[in-house]
Amino acid sequence: MTRPSTQPRFLLLSALLLPVLLAPAAFAGSFPVVMGTSWDGISLQDILDAEYGVGAIDVATEYEGYLPGDADPPYWEDSLLDGVLIRELAGFASNNIMGWYVENFVMPLIDGFNDGVIIDGPASDGTPFSLALPGGVTRFGFYLNPNGAGNSTNAPEPEMFFTNRGYNDIGPGGGPTNHLPDDGDPQCLLFNLTSFRGGIPTFVLAWEDLDYGSPLNDVYGPGFTDNDFNDLVVEISAESPVKTQVTSFAGIKALYRD
Repeated sequence: MTRPSTQPRFLLLSALLLPVLLAPAAFAGSFPVVMGTSWDGISLQDILDAEYGVGAIDVATEYEGYLPGDADPPYWEDSLLDGVLIRELAGFASNNIMGWYVENFVMPLIDGFNDGVIIDGPASDGTPFSLALPGGVTRFGFYLNPNGAGNSTNAPEPEMFFTNRGYNDIGPGGGPTNHLPDDGDPQCLLFNLTSFRGGIPTFVLAWEDLDYGSPLNDVYGPGFTDNDFNDLVVEISAESPVKTQVTSFAGIKALYRD
């Protein structure tokens, strides 16, 4: 599924690591997510409560895309970015591979050109490490290869999941969707944690590694997905950043929540 490039409705401006909202007609910036009961016995809410404080983030209502005007789809852009600090908070599938790709607003081809692997294999110990993007890369997003070189439920190789949900399929095998949202599966929930890090642009990427569906009905059959978004949870932040300044149309919710 591809989407044409359009002019941004507004930009969130910072010196380093910023999410930018595009506003094509197909993306209203408000889409539903059904959270399921995790098969792993621990919820995304539990993970973020342990990291940032109980109730500090409501995973059901504070992901980008819950409200109109949110970053949907998100990407990151900066011509002065020194690097990105990566820290894995949780990983419940040791074969998942996460990487970055250059965002050109067309379906990316993950082939080692204009993309790269960030996390490969078992969960790390949570120690931050730095990702230096190649010279000339100023606009990028993230992808997940669910189950690595193996197949995942309704995600046979070489299908990938992307932070830009416009690249994710709308139904099993790319067929018609039978659940909302109907314009691209949300495989990664994005949370803005900048206010928790003293103004340093910081985000959590929470991935679902099975093709998104509704665990609350039998549309896909039993055992299709748990929609827990805890299969790989990663914090990313700008390296050597400065404070963020926000510019937007009046009345549009800023990404940086107090």
